[in-house]
Amino acid sequence: MGAVSTEAYFTESVQVPRWSPKKDCAANLLIVGTCFGGFFVISGLVGNALTIAIMARERKKSSIINCLFMLAIADSFVLLNYFVVLIPNGIIKYALNWDKGINYSIFVWTYFVETARIFNQVSVFLTMLVTFQRYVSVCLPHQAKRLCSVKLVNILVALSYLVAILYFFPNFFLFTMVKDTSGRFTPRIHPVVKSPLYQILYSTIGFSLLTYVIPGTALGFMSIQIIRAMRSQGTMMQPSLGASSVRKDLTLSSIAIVIICLACQSFSIANKALIWVYGDRFATATRCGGQLHYFYLIPHVTMVINSACNFIIFVVLAKGFRKKVQRLLVAEKRVTPASSSGTTESKLTTSRC
Repeated sequence: MGAVSTEAYFTESVQVPRWSPKKDCAANLLIVGTCFGGFFVISGLVGNALTIAIMARERKKSSIINCLFMLAIADSFVLLNYFVVLIPNGIIKYALNWDKGINYSIFVWTYFVETARIFNQVSVFLTMLVTFQRYVSVCLPHQAKRLCSVKLVNILVALSYLVAILYFFPNFFLFTMVKDTSGRFTPRIHPVVKSPLYQILYSTIGFSLLTYVIPGTALGFMSIQIIRAMRSQGTMMQPSLGASSVRKDLTLSSIAIVIICLACQSFSIANKALIWVYGDRFATATRCGGQLHYFYLIPHVTMVINSACNFIIFVVLAKGFRKKVQRLLVAEKRVTPASSSGTTESKLTTSRC
C-alpha cells in the first residue's frame, strides 16, 4: 500500500459519521488486529529470536544460513513495528472509546506502518536471495563457488536495504501532522499525493512492480526450475541421507517460504486494485461502517503472518534445525556422539549453498 491508503486511515480515524457502529468497528480492530494479528506478532518475534540465536553461530560458514539469518532480522523489525500499531489500538478503542487515543493511532499508522513497509520490502528481497541460493545449488551447482559466498550475500543485503529505503522513505514527508483547536492531529496532505502521475507511476505501478510483480516472477521461475531439477534427479520422492537430506530440507523450506510470501503479499496488491477501482471513494469505503472497513486490516495482518511463519517452516521441514531448537530449549550443553545426523548438520553449516 502507498500513501493513498494511508490517507484512508487518517480519514477513518478522524471523520467517523455519527451513525457508524463504532463498537462493532472497535471489536473488529480488537479481534483481527490485537488478538489475531497480535498472536502472530508475539509468536513470530519469539520464533525469529530463536532462529537468530541458532543461525548467528553458523552464518559465516554458509551463504544460505547467512541469508536466513538476515531474513529473520528483517522479519523481526516488521513485527516490532506492527507490535506498536496493532496491539495497543484495538485495546484502546474497544476498552475506552473509538475516539480515544486518536493522536496515537494517527501517528503510528503514519510512521510505524511506513517503517514496516521498508523492512517488509527487504524481507521480500531476501526471500528472493534465499531462493536464488537454492536455485544455484540445485540447478547451477558448478556456479556455486562463485555465486554462493557470505561476502556476496552481505553486499546484496545492503543493496536490498538501500533500494527499500530509497523507494519508501519519501512517504514519510507526504503528510504533516497539524493539531486542530481540540488538540487532535489532522493530517495535512502534500499536493503531490493528489497528482495522477504520482498515483499511477509511483503508488500503483512502481509499488506493484517492486513488491510483487518482479519478485513474484523471479520466485516463481526459480521455484519451478528447482522442482523440475529435483524431480529429474529423483530427490523429491526418494528417501535420502546425509548431506542430500539437508539439501532437500533446505530446498523444501525455501519453496514453502516462497509460497507463503506470494500468498501474503497478494493482499497488498488486492488493496491497490481496490484503491484503483474506488478512486476518491476509497477513503470513505474504509471508514467505520464503510464497505471495505473489515478489509483494510487484512493486508497488514497478512504481512505480519508472512514475517512470523518462517520459524514454523524450518521446524516442520528442516530436521537439523528442529534438533537445534530442541537443544536450545532444553539447554543441552553436552557434545552429542558422532552420528549420521550430526554429520548431516555439520555439512549443512559448511556447504556454501
